[in-house]
Amino acid sequence: MRNIELSFIDSKRSILGDLKKAFPDGSISEKGFCYESNNELFNYEIIKFFGDIHIVLFEGKLTVDTHVTIKPNEMKSVVLRFILESDITHGENETAIGEGKENGATLFNTYTEQNIRLKKNTKIKWLAIHIPIKEWLEFAESRWDKLEEIVINQSPWILFESMTPTFSRLIKDIFSYQNLEVGKKGLISAKAIELSTYLFVQLYKRHDDKEKYGIPDVELSKLFAIRDLLSQNLDSPPDIDSLSKTFAMSPTKLRANFKKVFGMPPYQYLLAERLNESYRLLESSDRSLTDIALSLGFNDQSHFTKSFKKNFDCLPSAIRN
Repeated sequence: MRNIELSFIDSKRSILGDLKKAFPDGSISEKGFCYESNNELFNYEIIKFFGDIHIVLFEGKLTVDTHVTIKPNEMKSVVLRFILESDITHGENETAIGEGKENGATLFNTYTEQNIRLKKNTKIKWLAIHIPIKEWLEFAESRWDKLEEIVINQSPWILFESMTPTFSRLIKDIFSYQNLEVGKKGLISAKAIELSTYLFVQLYKRHDDKEKYGIPDVELSKLFAIRDLLSQNLDSPPDIDSLSKTFAMSPTKLRANFKKVFGMPPYQYLLAERLNESYRLLESSDRSLTDIALSLGFNDQSHFTKSFKKNFDCLPSAIRN
């Protein structure tokens, strides 16, 4: 196991220095940091946006399991991290994050140490946007009140979101601009704004009712286990009563705490996962709409089509065409 210790970004110079210590044979350039040796690649590009906002593009493949510890620093920020074409495990609960996983995006604060495990011989590709809390509040202009409550909370917190087709498309666009000689920073910055806004809007809409963001009052491992049961059984999920008995909490407490972490009640989350999976299947297979609908637990094709249209504002057939 390789151990790497970094700090959250407060300046480009400090993070590049941390990476150089971890990989002495790597090189620092205007773009960022690159290490390539013995079938390993660690390419870490940092783009300073405006103010102290930084965009990080990371690609790599390591030959040994690697544990990365990211320590807090004086600059308090929120971080949006999107995992593409790979997966990592995050935090004490070893939560899998990545495209095709239940979680593809995270939003968290830098008030506490972060622990990430990178699997050996696995392609790693992620994008992160570091926004100082002061600058986020100026951007929000007190119009995102429910989000603001969690952003200014100095307790450790993390929110998870699925990797939606929109997120995936925008991230791929950003990586495609990496080798541009002209217009690179402007195009990447524009897409990063769009990507961040989509995530914030999605989080905001899912909490746009009387329930507020908050820190769960049950063990996170229980909530992750409930989430996994739902995601692994899209066609025939356990009902709320059986989940309540299995995890020894009332249905009301289960719903409320699940929403605090994953942004929606359990069965709204289940519907979102069914729809995201259906989108992936429409893009990557030639299965019929009826087959996809029934395999994901929809009553029939009509029910599936109506739900898909409401969520993605287009018919399933449009994805194929």
